[in-house]
Amino acid sequence: MGSNTIHLLVASPSDSGLTDRRHAVVMAGLGAEVERQGRLGRELIEQVVGTLSNMLQLASSDGAEEVRMVATEFARRAPDAGELVRAVREGCGTNLRVLTGEAEARLSYLGATAFRVSPRTPALVADIGGGSTEVVVGEGTRPHLATSVRLGSAQLLRAVSADDPPSPRQLADAEALASMSLEAAPAPDGPRALLATGGTAANLPVLLGRRPAGAESGPLRLLGESGEGWTEVSRLELTRAALLTRELSSAELAARSGLGERRARLMAGGVVIVRALMERYGAGLATVTERGLRDGVILALAASRRGPAPER
Repeated sequence: MGSNTIHLLVASPSDSGLTDRRHAVVMAGLGAEVERQGRLGRELIEQVVGTLSNMLQLASSDGAEEVRMVATEFARRAPDAGELVRAVREGCGTNLRVLTGEAEARLSYLGATAFRVSPRTPALVADIGGGSTEVVVGEGTRPHLATSVRLGSAQLLRAVSADDPPSPRQLADAEALASMSLEAAPAPDGPRALLATGGTAANLPVLLGRRPAGAESGPLRLLGESGEGWTEVSRLELTRAALLTRELSSAELAARSGLGERRARLMAGGVVIVRALMERYGAGLATVTERGLRDGVILALAASRRGPAPER
């Protein structure tokens, strides 16, 4: 459960990765609601519990044997997050864990690098959410230093009161704010593989026409994942993506790319953050992926059941 979306991932851990992956998502906008009214509120909590109950039924019908629920930045900020945790326990019979920023970052790093980054290869993973970005440096699948930065795709657009599409001045303000905010992230210390995960990063190939859009609206259903798990995006392609978000409204971006309008709206903020990350860390390429926090939760659960596994 993130600031923008609630995701369900059903997958089977194996020595070669997470197999039989199936995914469902709801654009819930929980972070925006916390920002607007300062809390979640009883009505929204009831809606969330209903969504989670439906997701649990989907997972069960798909053969899921164990379930873990985690919440991120919106719940760390919501003063009534404890009420949400209690309501989920009573309504779903499952514990909801509100992750610390560091725990979220480390799980995202594990999910993004597993079965992708070789042992002892320096890597940096940025998990770009709606309300925060977790930045982690490590080697292989082993994180060394994790930082949670209050910089997310939705939060950034709200901070500069962005129009749709954002004006040149608003984008310049967003770029400056992103650059300043990332000063709190680990300092550059040499070449590292840069992986970016989270909804806006993972949908960059969709915006660029390199793969079809997934389902983030309509009936809640599990869909099989297809295609490559990781996609390299160059600085030139990011410049093209930035031009699209600068010139087209969210409705026009949605019609062009197949993204939902709410996701299309967030892409402008996500593109700014990815470009700022590439600039800060001197990266010519960013590997964007849907693999991240959800994968990390499943991998950590599998590891706890069978004991430590060798690094991959």
